Amino acid sequence: MAQHFLRSSAYRDFNVSGIYAMTDEQVHDLFVQLRWNSTTHQACPWCGVWDQHYPRPIRRQWRCKSCGRDFSVTTCTVFANHKKPLRTLLLAAFYFVTSAKGIAGLGLSRTVNYSSKGAHALLGKFREALIRTQDQTPLTGIVEIDGGYFGGKPRRPNRRGRRNHQAIADRIAGRPTKHRSYAIGMTKINQEKRKNKRVVMVLRQRGEKGQGAVRTITVVARSENEADVRKLVDRYVAPDAVIMSDENPAYSLLSATHEHHAVAHSKEYVRVDGVHENQAESFYTRLRRWEYGVGHGVHRIYLADYAAEMAWREDFRRQSIRQQLEALLLRALGLGVSRWWCGYYQGKRRGSEILMNQGIPPSSVSRDSAQ
Repeated sequence: MAQHFLRSSAYRDFNVSGIYAMTDEQVHDLFVQLRWNSTTHQACPWCGVWDQHYPRPIRRQWRCKSCGRDFSVTTCTVFANHKKPLRTLLLAAFYFVTSAKGIAGLGLSRTVNYSSKGAHALLGKFREALIRTQDQTPLTGIVEIDGGYFGGKPRRPNRRGRRNHQAIADRIAGRPTKHRSYAIGMTKINQEKRKNKRVVMVLRQRGEKGQGAVRTITVVARSENEADVRKLVDRYVAPDAVIMSDENPAYSLLSATHEHHAVAHSKEYVRVDGVHENQAESFYTRLRRWEYGVGHGVHRIYLADYAAEMAWREDFRRQSIRQQLEALLLRALGLGVSRWWCGYYQGKRRGSEILMNQGIPPSSVSRDSAQ
């Protein structure tokens, strides 16, 4: 039996010992190479001129030959205004990509000497880079689609049967049920919790036999319904694609525009003819592992960020550690100023969730603040 890729030496091509063995110049050159694909020429973030600008080696900066402004390798990136050395950012990115189920902010703060607030903001910047650079071109071939609910879990009662006894007694006596909401477990606390319930819709494109899924798109909606499913398919699925889903009535109208196959999960996981949506279920397995084992809860404002992170982990699961690390930093360095986390220490918050009908919140950060 062939060895699993994660057990092979090809996967372990980058490690913590190697990061500490690198000199400060090598770490800096790695960031420079990832941002500009060159160690001799740079593109000025202010005016865009590509040239071999005047170096300022003591400050590890350059002065633009055109506009005369100074800049560094992190200017106008999600790492703008960072206070930690580049080696610390590299270590944080390493622990981020090597955590199969994600890493908690407190866990990162213990390993790379960040405050809990700083670790939370840095992880948010990583997730922002992933969600804003997600490939959303239409999926082709065989596409699996499914929805999973997260958040809004009710609080269990203190005693067994307490929810039903009073309601049953009222029904027997023919009296109006005064405690109906309490009888079905919908206390005021649970009613408020239920408002935070959201569904993560996932669409996964299958690869060749043995590859599993090769590309994943995730969105967050308020419910799994026909209208939202129709919009998702029109936006993210090619007209000639074959769609596979479960027996949920929300997918019943897909047969009008696509070749659609459904598997009844109440009876089986895989049909006799091979129809299944196991790749979509695999995504939810990873997201649930993060919810139960790392995050210990889901905040609806950041649910889209968490889903995009797990989608990226699923798509890059067959890449080596160095390839994943470079892919993450490449997105972070090429994205521009953070829209949601620049100014976090000054009390600025995104404040709104990312739903499929609302799009990504606009930027409220000025470019001049990103040194």
